[in-house]
Amino acid sequence: MSHSSRVWLITGASGGLGEMLALKAISAGDKVIAASRSLSRLDVIKCKGAAVLALDPNKPLAEIKAAMEEAIKIPEETQNQFQANVFGPLNVFRAILPHRRAKRSGTLVTIGSMAAWTRFPSCNLYDASKAAVQMISLGFDSEVSGFGIKTCLVEPGYFRTELLAPSSNLQQTDKMARISEYTEMNKMAEQALGGAHQNQAGGPVKGAEIMYDVFTSSGVAKGKHVPRFLPLGNDAVQEVIKYAQEAIDDCKEWSEIASMTAYAKAS
Repeated sequence: MSHSSRVWLITGASGGLGEMLALKAISAGDKVIAASRSLSRLDVIKCKGAAVLALDPNKPLAEIKAAMEEAIKIPEETQNQFQANVFGPLNVFRAILPHRRAKRSGTLVTIGSMAAWTRFPSCNLYDASKAAVQMISLGFDSEVSGFGIKTCLVEPGYFRTELLAPSSNLQQTDKMARISEYTEMNKMAEQALGGAHQNQAGGPVKGAEIMYDVFTSSGVAKGKHVPRFLPLGNDAVQEVIKYAQEAIDDCKEWSEIASMTAYAKAS
C-alpha cells in the first residue's frame, strides 16, 4: 500500500496503545479513522485530525457491519469533495501553466465561492475545499506573475443557477450514514439550501457579463486592471466584509496577549 493511500481504522483509539498508534499515524500524514464505544472520548484525537466512529464490538454483527460501511465512506466522501473542488482544478492549472509560461502571457481565472469565508453548519467540508482553492489561487499570483501571467479569483455569492436544484449533482452525505446527533442541524441546512433554489439574488447572465468585462478590462471595467480577487454579487461582497471584519476584531482584541511571544529586545 502506497503512503498516499494509507488509511488506518483503529478500534480502542480513545486511550492506551490504540490512541498512541493513531497519533503516530496522523503525525506521519496518514488518514486515521479512530473508533470507540463513546465518541466523546475521541474529542482529543479528533482535534488532531482523525475522523471518528462510534463502534461497540459487543453489538450484534449487523450493527458492526453497518458501522464498517460508515467507516469506509468517511475518507471517500472527504476525498471526493476535495478531488472535485481542489485537486481537479489544481491539475488543470498544472497542465496549462507550461504553455502559458512559454508564451509569457495569459490570465488564470479560478471560480471559487463565498463559502471560503462563511461558516455554514453541515457544509464544513465544502467550505474548507473552497478555502483551499482560495489560497491556491492567491498563492499562484506570486508564482506566475513574473511570467506575464495574470490571476483572478472569483468568489460568487448565490446565483440563480441549477446548483441547488433537487436534480443537481450536489454531493451530500448518505442519509443512512449520518450521525444522529446532527439530525436537526442537517434538516435546517437542507431546508435553507432548498429554500434558496430559484430565489438567489444573482443573475447568471449578468454575472457572466461582468466577469467578461473584468477579465478583458472592457465594458464596466474599462481602464481597470484585472484584480487578483473579485467577490461576485452583493451577498458575496457583504459576507467577505463581515468575516474579514470579524478577523480584524479578533486580532485587535487579542493583539497584546498574542504579541507576548516575541523575544525581549536587547537593552
